[in-house]
Amino acid sequence: MEWFKAAEKFNQALASADPTPGGGAAAAMAAAMGCSLALMAAQTTVLKKATSQETKDRLARHIRKLGALKTQLNNFIAEDGAAYSAFIVAKKLPKEDADRPKAMEDALIYAARVPVDTATTAIACLREIDLFKDLIAPVILSDIYCAQYLLKSAVRCCVENIRANLVFIQNEDWSKKLHQHIDVFLKSC
Repeated sequence: MEWFKAAEKFNQALASADPTPGGGAAAAMAAAMGCSLALMAAQTTVLKKATSQETKDRLARHIRKLGALKTQLNNFIAEDGAAYSAFIVAKKLPKEDADRPKAMEDALIYAARVPVDTATTAIACLREIDLFKDLIAPVILSDIYCAQYLLKSAVRCCVENIRANLVFIQNEDWSKKLHQHIDVFLKSC
């Protein structure tokens, strides 16, 4: 499949009336795109003849790290849908079922944890980029800036997804943790 057809397929799914993929998947996709764009800039710099061997060696370490982070971000795209599905399953339990409140709470926490993990990984990408952006060939440096913007936007979208679930979470410990995550995430971008 040509890459733009895959992109169009994902965009069509986002635009549909189906609840998934939704904002969490879109945030994870934006973060994965940002990470991928940074990877492309690093790999392109490595291929340039003018790039010194020392720079190539340094970038190789960052490329491996970003590759692992990109894999995690790609997994969060699907995991966001799984979290929503878990919530729907819990919501469909009979109201008189004694297990329903805990199932609902667990599903809400899971639905908040996915954007927490996504934002945490996006921030790890941003930090990694900061370690090597000065090594990137000037002709492709704009892609590094675009990668950073995508990652920062993804973090902000994750915050909105956390907030959407947070208002329904009764567990005070989780509520406190999620508020702390939001504070950290907003300071990072």
